Amino acid sequence: MKNNNNKRARLIFDAKAELGEGPVWDAKQQRLFWVDIERGRLHCHYPLTKKNLHWDFEEMIGAVSIISDGNLLLALASGLATFSLATEELKRLSVLENTDPSIRFNDGKCDPNGNFWIGTMHKEFLPGNGNLYKVDHQLGPTLQIEKTTISNGMAWSSDGSRYFYIDSPTFEVAVFDFDNASNLISNRKSLFKIPSSYGAPDGMAIDNEDMLWIAHWGGGCVRRWNPANGKVLQEISVDAPHVTSCCFGGKDLNMLYITTARSDLAEKELKNSPLSGGLFCFKTNTTGKAGSLFKGKV
Repeated sequence: MKNNNNKRARLIFDAKAELGEGPVWDAKQQRLFWVDIERGRLHCHYPLTKKNLHWDFEEMIGAVSIISDGNLLLALASGLATFSLATEELKRLSVLENTDPSIRFNDGKCDPNGNFWIGTMHKEFLPGNGNLYKVDHQLGPTLQIEKTTISNGMAWSSDGSRYFYIDSPTFEVAVFDFDNASNLISNRKSLFKIPSSYGAPDGMAIDNEDMLWIAHWGGGCVRRWNPANGKVLQEISVDAPHVTSCCFGGKDLNMLYITTARSDLAEKELKNSPLSGGLFCFKTNTTGKAGSLFKGKV
């Protein structure tokens, strides 16, 4: 698709991540967390100093979220855990414990009320082998959507009344009613389908106009979509075929941080796209939302 609004993201860290995913902006400390799922690596990027830190774990890490006490919530393959940046102590929470080596977590995010939403998936992408869960403030998990395949993009509307969700192989963006009082979703509807030629929809962010910014696996870009009519408003090119996720950050929340992957690329493709697995950014003409903190009692 030709788009007059096509722009290009710039590389800010050539991380060569196998499966970069789940960027989360820490507004208080002005830093970005993201994960390399397959390497079990947690990354931290400081835009002002351009400093990059990382921590390695002995298992896959599907997602990271910031806890209201300043520590981190990690969705490790074996279950949820907290991680202290000050002491580097890992504390397992006995929440959503997983003993099936074929299953891992993939993509997680906090809702406006500070509950953590996280999906599971089969490592070989077998259809219907995953679920989407919500973990509340008391660390109680409840099943929200069953028999998913690859839970990916999640976002809540500005007024908190709608929950947007992507199960990648469906090439569909779905919307639910979100009840702010009960933190429950209902009335699933299909908003729009994405052409397969665009690349599979992966991670997602939402801006203050409630437009959806969707990363496209195999599409080499992030596109800004209007959920009301399924029209593409802007396309941000990325020098990597597998674009996995994005989030808004920066002091003014107008920097779009973009993760990418090397996984599933042949040697020739990596040679043609050597920046795959890098962390990218793009300054937008709109502003996004600061991610919600997890308010669980950990």
